[in-house]
Amino acid sequence: MRAIIFANGQMESLPKGILPLKKDDLIIAADGGLRFCKQEGIVPQLIVGDLDSVNETQLSEMKHLGAQVIQYPVDKDATDLELSINAALDRGVKKIMILSALGARWDMTFSNVLLLALDSLDHAHVRLIDQNQEIFCMKGHEKIKLSHTKGSLLSLLPLSASVEGITLQGMKYPLNNESLYLGRSRGLSNIIMAPNASIQIQSGILLVCVTPY
Repeated sequence: MRAIIFANGQMESLPKGILPLKKDDLIIAADGGLRFCKQEGIVPQLIVGDLDSVNETQLSEMKHLGAQVIQYPVDKDATDLELSINAALDRGVKKIMILSALGARWDMTFSNVLLLALDSLDHAHVRLIDQNQEIFCMKGHEKIKLSHTKGSLLSLLPLSASVEGITLQGMKYPLNNESLYLGRSRGLSNIIMAPNASIQIQSGILLVCVTPY
């Protein structure tokens, strides 16, 4: 099972990467993200947040159609998106796809991206997805294979002071057991050149941004 969370950012239409929707998908609207569910004709199983950005008519309609509401006070210590991620984890979901989390407010956008580094997500596969890019996080000793097409743009951004032991295969600019450092721009704008491209790191926290070709 995977969770698809609609955040309260910007989105024109559903990204191709999540289609087709599956019967066992857990759909969660993070507060104002409910408007995207309405836009796409989707009834979420859960609506999570303080509901300060929700259209009351849409909320009533979704509740009537069976959506469960988990409401929090406005004065809280976590964003509606973080609470929605926790709701997915509480239900045993290990694959989480977050939509409409980028754009609108820069502070919220940065916060949404940094959520990928949460310790609670160490054993889950979480991605931020929009029409133009896919963002996920790598931690510690980890290796992943990329399924993106040749020509896709790849950028690597350290979230820790340094990321050590980076090895890139199948890229225009390969790395072999090298390091990237927080605030430096060396990891930007690589290009995937092979169908078996991969990223391996030995330590640190690395943000991976892929723009499909």
